[in-house]
Amino acid sequence: MMLIAILFCLALQRFANVGGWFQASWFESYLRRLSPLLIKLDERVMMLVIVAPVLLLFVLLHFIFMWRLFGLFDLILAVTVLFFCIDARDLKSKLTPYFTSLEKSDMHMASSAVSDFISDTSIGNTADLHRAVTSAILLRSFEQLFAGLFWFMIFGIYGVATYFLMTLLRQNALKINPNYIGIAKLAAQIQDGLEWLPSRLLGFSYALSGHFNKGFNYCMKNMWSGLSDVKKFTVGSGLAALDVNSNAKDADQSENQAALDLINRVLIIWLIALALVLVGILL
Repeated sequence: MMLIAILFCLALQRFANVGGWFQASWFESYLRRLSPLLIKLDERVMMLVIVAPVLLLFVLLHFIFMWRLFGLFDLILAVTVLFFCIDARDLKSKLTPYFTSLEKSDMHMASSAVSDFISDTSIGNTADLHRAVTSAILLRSFEQLFAGLFWFMIFGIYGVATYFLMTLLRQNALKINPNYIGIAKLAAQIQDGLEWLPSRLLGFSYALSGHFNKGFNYCMKNMWSGLSDVKKFTVGSGLAALDVNSNAKDADQSENQAALDLINRVLIIWLIALALVLVGILL
């Protein structure tokens, strides 16, 4: 059922380009309703109060409908939760205006087209822009797809929902209340912890899908880097697997395309690996 849920969700998001329906305003409203209770609590208790009701709702729905729809409801619930917690839409479609501008040699328009996509706004030249886009492709794919997919494979809807809630809490806690500094920091720490293991798996997956020697050597060299370096490891392992220089002076449009292709190959590898694991369990 897990594999079916993943394939169905990926088909909707990646091939039908349907996704991104979850609006942070829903979560912000949820936090506001809890605010009178949260403001008096310790950060760890606050975290429990925020996360527990969501997970308990899934448990309640499971037991209410399980006896009527058997495994069908579990499949529907899994697809629904996964659909809202990951975003597997092809980044190439999002970058179409960027690539179109590059074909016209309009670097100003290309830079504007990815202004919301890249995190680095201090772009010095064309090569820096290409490298920033490559890094954003690798990082966004990890945060929006692979990290959530990993925890769904391990703990089902409870795993992916917990990771997604940590992401939302990290991004939106201070918007709701400037005094939520403690809970925002705790959510960031938990998110970094939840990203450490899947980032390592993804790094080795990059190596298998790209330049193996450089990718594998980078992963082994930086395997035990700390939680604060998760994002750096994710991007660095991807660049190593792409066999590109660590500096951006030689970056070009082909590097961006290669990064998109790398993501697609890794996704296929993960699906095949999951299928083999599930078959092995059944046997």
